[in-house]
Amino acid sequence: MASINTFTSTNCGSSIGTATGGPMLPGPALVSINGSTDLSQCIKGDGGSYVQKISIESYDGDVYTAKIVVTGCGPSGMGNRSDFTFTMSGGEAVTLSIASTSLEDHTVKCKTTGLVQIGWNLKDQ
Repeated sequence: MASINTFTSTNCGSSIGTATGGPMLPGPALVSINGSTDLSQCIKGDGGSYVQKISIESYDGDVYTAKIVVTGCGPSGMGNRSDFTFTMSGGEAVTLSIASTSLEDHTVKCKTTGLVQIGWNLKDQ
């Protein structure tokens, strides 16, 4: 199966949304939503939270085979966070929460590959 990094979303710019596409396998490519790998205008929400880029990399572990890397920052405000759900082609879903207001890499490991859906909730919680 060839890796496809192209995703589409009708929720770009909304603090809650999903993007579907793929299946994206580990490799050098970045997720592209509606034609752009700069996701900061698509996945953005309350309190200045946004995602700049998303990739999936191989991970050599006993249980996990891949990791999803999200470069982004969470919302300002005590106790606020940005929540993500990543769904793989086999049905595995992994979650990631970002609370840091600094732009940095955040990772979540997964047992399977083939990213097909990205869900986000960047509303103040």
